[in-house]
Amino acid sequence: MPDARIYLLGGKENFLLEQAVRVLKQKHVQPSMEAFSLDVIPENEKNVDRLINSLQMIPSFSPSRLVLVYNPFFLKPPRRSKDEENDNPEKQETSALDKNSETLLYSALENLPDGVTVVFVINGTVDQRLKFSKFIQKHGEIRLFEEFKPWEKDKAAAWAIDHLKKKNYTITREAAEFLVETAGLSAGALAGEADKLMLYAADRNKLTLADVKTMSSQGGLNTYDLGEALRRKDLPEALRLLMLLFKDGAAPQMLLGTIASQLRTFLQIKELQGRRVHPSEIASLLKINPWKLEKILLPDLAKHNFAQLKTVYYELQNADYRMKTGQGDAQNTLLCALAGLA
Repeated sequence: MPDARIYLLGGKENFLLEQAVRVLKQKHVQPSMEAFSLDVIPENEKNVDRLINSLQMIPSFSPSRLVLVYNPFFLKPPRRSKDEENDNPEKQETSALDKNSETLLYSALENLPDGVTVVFVINGTVDQRLKFSKFIQKHGEIRLFEEFKPWEKDKAAAWAIDHLKKKNYTITREAAEFLVETAGLSAGALAGEADKLMLYAADRNKLTLADVKTMSSQGGLNTYDLGEALRRKDLPEALRLLMLLFKDGAAPQMLLGTIASQLRTFLQIKELQGRRVHPSEIASLLKINPWKLEKILLPDLAKHNFAQLKTVYYELQNADYRMKTGQGDAQNTLLCALAGLA
């Protein structure tokens, strides 16, 4: 299949977004000929003729040209009033381009000169209902880069392993999972911590859990250890670590989200066990490393009661509501909700 010549790259994960842009630049732009083979149209450019003229320019002095268009104004349609939305919520947004400019732009995109590739970069959510997005779907390629969700820690760990592998470093699965716990779910933050690890390891190309722990902040260690204590159902240790995290300035709302995500996974595993689903299938369904599930999670989860986990999970949901509505002290609210594991 031939490569696309029109791209729409978007999403809130800016690290992966810019990484995709760099890959396309390496492919289509010769560094020594960048002045002739790259045109960057910035976000503040409001003249669509500037873009159309660039799209129609035949490559010179190099076999290809890349046109990078950042956050084009015509992908930010005018806001509709609340009354308009209520009157007709299904109505399509009106185009930010006049009819003539829209026709000329689509014609230029459909008739790109040989060697010209255009990339529209959107730092944020891409509305795929817009006419322009549908045009790209038909004539080019849309790639979206979103942050890992709280329940996608295994996916984030796999990404970190692959990221280091591309740089000729290996990291154990346990170390990668710890890295996610300490650095968070942002690919940019994970990549930054990975770079620090590579510098720390110096001439070694295998990274271990000890390496990650050495490079991690104490707050990160406490967050990881809190998860371990919850898994073991060691409530005194979990409460002690929570107090340390509060002392270090960790936000109760963030900690609640971390704990709730872990308990949700526990509940899912227990429910599937109750339905006599085989561990290998549970691992596949929940995207959990099979070895970790059988050797670590299942033995410890035998200490937990499904009904009790469910009750505590509901208490955490209530605590989340109370925090968001300012009802009571946030730290005490979280501690009381977690105490149900006793």
